[in-house]
Amino acid sequence: MIIRLSSAILLLCSITLAAYENEPERYTDEDLQKQMIMDDIMHEINGHKVTVFSKTYCPYSKRLKKILANYDINDLKIIEVNQEPDMKTMQVIINTVEIKEMLKTITGRSTVPQLFIDGEFIGGHAETRAIEDRGELKPLLLRAKAL
Repeated sequence: MIIRLSSAILLLCSITLAAYENEPERYTDEDLQKQMIMDDIMHEINGHKVTVFSKTYCPYSKRLKKILANYDINDLKIIEVNQEPDMKTMQVIINTVEIKEMLKTITGRSTVPQLFIDGEFIGGHAETRAIEDRGELKPLLLRAKAL
């Protein structure tokens, strides 16, 4: 299943931030931190032709990255959420319910790896393996102008 990320999530982020600015007493530091993490996630997904959320020690993440290594992808961002310096905020609460809820809000799943091509959620290792086996991964990458 491929999920196209709509502007609705981005709009939700903007509405939350605007609401905080208008009524800061209604929002906690935790709310702001969640919003910052959601903004970071959306920025990475929409800012690259291919984005992978991964963990360095996850065997499924390693397998997905091995599949992608077969292609000369020109705009690939691999975010190792357990050590990515650009997402320091995310590292603080990576194993908490909040980050899982945010990923689930975006993709319907809270685990890694998560592969996005041209802003579309493709899936994890199993889905990517199946797409590759059917010969559909290269066309997806070509359509995204990632090759």
